[in-house]
Amino acid sequence: MTQLNPTEYNLEEVLTWLKEKDYRVTRPFVERSFYSDAPPPAKLVKAAILDTETTGTNQLTDKIIELGIVIVEYCPESGQVYRVLETFNELEYPGMPIPPESTLIHHITDEMVHGKTINDEAVESLMADVSLVIAHNAFFDRGFVESRLPLFKKKSWACSYAQVPWKAEGMGSSGLEFLAYRFGFHYAGHRASIDCHALLEVLQSELPASGVKVMKMLLEKARLPETKVWALNAPFDNKDKLKERGYRWDAERKIWNSALPQAELQSEVDWLRAEIYNNRPFKLELEKIDAFNRFSARRGAVELVNY
Repeated sequence: MTQLNPTEYNLEEVLTWLKEKDYRVTRPFVERSFYSDAPPPAKLVKAAILDTETTGTNQLTDKIIELGIVIVEYCPESGQVYRVLETFNELEYPGMPIPPESTLIHHITDEMVHGKTINDEAVESLMADVSLVIAHNAFFDRGFVESRLPLFKKKSWACSYAQVPWKAEGMGSSGLEFLAYRFGFHYAGHRASIDCHALLEVLQSELPASGVKVMKMLLEKARLPETKVWALNAPFDNKDKLKERGYRWDAERKIWNSALPQAELQSEVDWLRAEIYNNRPFKLELEKIDAFNRFSARRGAVELVNY
C-alpha cells in the first residue's frame, strides 16, 4: 500500500477534495476554552453542562461513580457560549462493586474509584451562581445527582436529548456520539467531562434544517411551561390510541400521561373527549411542569378538573 507523505499535501485541499467527492470527513475533537472572539453582550449567565457515569440505570439502587461538570458563560437570548470557565471531574466509590457490563461502557473499574469521593463543597461552590443545568438525557442524570447532591433540586434543567427536535432536523439518532459525527467530529465517549465538552460542541453547532443554533433552540424549549395531563380512568380498550398519541404508562400509578405546552391543552382535552372518553363526563389531573421539576421524580402543582 502506498504511503502518503503529509508534507507533500495541503491538508485543507485534501479535505476539500474528499468532501467534493461526497466523502464524509470528521475531525478529532479538541476541547475549547472560547467559542466566540466577538465582544460579549452585557448580560451573560452561567450554565453547567453535566454528565454522570454510574454503576447502572436503576436510580433507586445504582450509584454515581463519576461526575463531570463544565461551567460556561453564555448569552440567554442567542445561546452563544463565550467562555468555558471551569471543568470539574471526580470519581467516587459507590459502596458496591461496579458491574462488569457497566465497566464495558465507561471503562471505569473498582480500582479507579477505590477511596475516591466527590467533593460536595467543591460542587456547591461551582454551582452557586449557575442558572441552568444541561444534560444529554436529563431523565437519567437528574435523578442520580439530586439523590447524591440535593442542591440540584433547586436548579432549572434542560435536556439536549429530549428538547431538541433531532428527527425533524434530519438526524437519524439523538445519541451524542452520532450527533458529534453529524456535526463533523469524533471523540472517545462515555467519560463524564469528555462527554460534557463534546455536548457543548454540539450545542454551539447549527441545526441542519432550520439553521438555528442548537443551544438557542434548547433554551427556547426549556423556558416553555408545560402541563402534564393524567388521563384518569381512561378505558383500557383505548390504550393503543393513547400510546400512538404519545402518552406514557405510569406503572406505579397505573395512569396514562402526556406532557404538552400549555397552549395546546384545550385541543388535547377536545381530543380526549372525542377519542378516549366517548363524549362522556371525565376527569383529568393537570400537573404544572417547568424547568425546575421537569425530568425529575418530583411532581409539580396538581389540579383535578372535571370535564
